[in-house]
Amino acid sequence: MRKKAFSILLACLCMFSAACGSNSKKALEHAEPQVKEPAIETGRRDGERFEGVIMLEGMEETVKYEHVKNGTIGFEMDYDYEHFVRLSEPDRDRFISCYDNPQNPVDYLEVKTSTEDADAVAASVCEMLSKDYEPSMSSFMLDYAGSCIRIDASAAKGGKVMPDLLQMVYIIPAADGCRIATAHYSIESAEGFGKRFHNMMDTFMVIQQ
Repeated sequence: MRKKAFSILLACLCMFSAACGSNSKKALEHAEPQVKEPAIETGRRDGERFEGVIMLEGMEETVKYEHVKNGTIGFEMDYDYEHFVRLSEPDRDRFISCYDNPQNPVDYLEVKTSTEDADAVAASVCEMLSKDYEPSMSSFMLDYAGSCIRIDASAAKGGKVMPDLLQMVYIIPAADGCRIATAHYSIESAEGFGKRFHNMMDTFMVIQQ
């Protein structure tokens, strides 16, 4: 009798534990990005250059960085000026592979701003990308910008093989709307430029426009 009662109790505890795990997973999946207060500015000026170290394909690499401080769009970031060329326009900043044609680039990171909130922008971006991709959206943490929405467009529409061109979109909430950073790169450069874009985004900071 005791053995039977113990078995019933154990089964109930397992069901309760599974239910809690499921609820925690759902809460994590639906966690909304929080608007982070503008970061304390680095003190670096726009165009200042310095060196840093990153891990790329399992090896340390010394990177020559240039600091970007764009008060119009409202962000700071460091980019690898040996591999990218910065093209700044009134409504966007682009960091284009030095091997690409600037007028028709393949590997580049583009940063824009929007007065809409992050959720609305994410819905619009997903709708646009769903014409050619099967985009997946998740909550993501950047080292300095904090919680954001990340949309991964690396699966072709209809479950086909991976497309030749990939996109990774970061939508960072801000008090005045959001910042949108989109990394464009080919499948061949996913381990190279894709990783460099990720490292650049980890230096991204929202500042007041």
